[in-house]
Amino acid sequence: MAGSTLDTVSADEARARLVDHLLADGRINSPAVEAAFRRVPRHLFAPDGVSIDAAYADDVVITKRGPHGRATSSISAPWLQAMMLHAARLRPGARVLEIGSGGYNAALTAEVVGPHGTVISIDIDPDVTAHTRAALDTAGYPHVQVATADAETGWPAAAPYDAVIVTDLLTGLSY
Repeated sequence: MAGSTLDTVSADEARARLVDHLLADGRINSPAVEAAFRRVPRHLFAPDGVSIDAAYADDVVITKRGPHGRATSSISAPWLQAMMLHAARLRPGARVLEIGSGGYNAALTAEVVGPHGTVISIDIDPDVTAHTRAALDTAGYPHVQVATADAETGWPAAAPYDAVIVTDLLTGLSY
């Protein structure tokens, strides 16, 4: 998990600075999404060696690279995650499937849907889902379900869903 002697601020300060930036830019425009970003510790989802400053930058954090150095998994940029959460129109108690796991967005989603909601995060890569499960547990989200599977047909075992959030690493966009 992230942390370095090169960090210029604490994780709490960096998280507050990020949220203030997202608010000022109009990326966060609901109290529920703001509260989620203020609560979820993004640095706990970043790989070892990522500084607090980098973990809380409004940018992508690469979490895994393939054999030729190409990114195969990442934590989406916070501005994009805020837009996804707003676009999904999540409500307390909602059932949400996240395709393309990493954990941070699943934790944000869990905050928005609350204790009576359901969040399932799915990824085809067992390394990614193992990291996701560990990070969610460390961050205090053991109730978020994590599955390793090809998401071509979603995750029918827990259907139906009120929303499906899909992250596309190839374009960097989420739908």
